Amino acid sequence: MKIEIKTLIEKVTLEFEDEEYFRKIHSEITEALLDDLNIKGVFYEKDGSGLMLPALLLKNSIISIQKKADSSPLFS
Repeated sequence: MKIEIKTLIEKVTLEFEDEEYFRKIHSEITEALLDDLNIKGVFYEKDGSGLMLPALLLKNSIISIQKKADSSPLFS
């Protein structure tokens, strides 16, 4: 499972092995996208390092979700 976030400058890929963590991050992304004040964000952590994705970055990105490793994106 993975979520790809494409901005004008870069592409960030969030990879998941745990279904529960995938759902948590997906929910946080949805919440940040719906935030009118743009104060929410998503903190993704893997292998001891973290990445903060603020609401405005997410709103100005193309987000693709792949539920299975060998499938095409669910949404683009």
